[in-house]
Amino acid sequence: MYQLATNRIQQLDQLLGTAIAEFDIPDDVYQLAVSRYGAVAVALADYWDESPSDGLVYPQGSFRLGTVVQPINPDDEYDIDLVCRRDLQKESITQQTLKADIGYGLNRYVASQPAGNPVRAEGVRCWTLNFPLEPFHMDVLPALPDAEGSPNAILLTDRRLREWQHSNPVDYASWFHARMREEFLELRQAVAKQMDIEEVSDSRVKTTLQRTVQALKRHRDIYFGEQPHDRPASIIVTTLAATAYTGGGSISEILPAITGQMASLVERRSGVYWVANPVQPEENFADRWRYHPGSDQRFFEWIERAHLDFSGYGSELGLDSVLAKVAKSLGESPARGAARVTGAGVAGMRDAGVLGIGVGTGALGTAVGRPVRAHTFHGDT
Repeated sequence: MYQLATNRIQQLDQLLGTAIAEFDIPDDVYQLAVSRYGAVAVALADYWDESPSDGLVYPQGSFRLGTVVQPINPDDEYDIDLVCRRDLQKESITQQTLKADIGYGLNRYVASQPAGNPVRAEGVRCWTLNFPLEPFHMDVLPALPDAEGSPNAILLTDRRLREWQHSNPVDYASWFHARMREEFLELRQAVAKQMDIEEVSDSRVKTTLQRTVQALKRHRDIYFGEQPHDRPASIIVTTLAATAYTGGGSISEILPAITGQMASLVERRSGVYWVANPVQPEENFADRWRYHPGSDQRFFEWIERAHLDFSGYGSELGLDSVLAKVAKSLGESPARGAARVTGAGVAGMRDAGVLGIGVGTGALGTAVGRPVRAHTFHGDT
């Protein structure tokens, strides 16, 4: 049975945490995505079976970090990002050849008529597998090892540019998880008390940092609802939030604290806005702003609005007022869910015309090469 806290800060955290959990990816969709990812990995491993230069397939982005949020528009899809890294030196292959090779491997997979009936399409940096009757697509990013970087550093193809692009999603995920490691271990132990520790998947636990990133992404999606192409990239939001995060505190305290710092963490290098990859300084996550005038200004306008919307929860007199504020910041559906789960503020939400929180972390990805194993986005086998 759900236990509503009596402490004011605990109540606020329950309401916010439950509201944010309302736009988690549904478990059945998550498991289906894991299944499709595994099938792609197996197919590419089979394709490379006779090659002396093997490869790895592993997830990156929000699925690896545990910060996925449901699309607001039911017609939109989840974006699953995969890296497909061949173990070749960059001097031995061109970007065009690498991309074509991985595209051929994906064509073989599509031609085998796998479950989901995927269709292959080409993008600037990656190949996309669209699953017509399923609520997600997969972006498969060709890559090579970066011999001049750390063991997990990679080089990416880009049709618009001549030079290889630097990245390192594995070490980035490790950096992100390190920012919340202590809380994650504590929460995992708490969950483990109710079940066998071996049954506790990392995906069943959500830290304050992960919930904060999810809240920021949902607020962003609402703010840019009419102009989705102006939205700041999730990697920018995630990096700035994790950099500003110092650990400890409640969600209601951390959201305004982080949003109050994020704008000042954006650097200027030779007149160019720069959000550096913390583990790969050559990579500028805000590089897209240079090619889309106004994107920088729109980011600063949005984060100022987010700070205002996430501030002042503690000053509200009643939970009904808090729920109304949650509805404005995160949407009416999460506010309704929070009210329904906690049993708080339903009458007030109805009067306000809005009708109206479980908190739950880490998400460690697994690479797939030879031999092929069972995989999930969180590294469980």
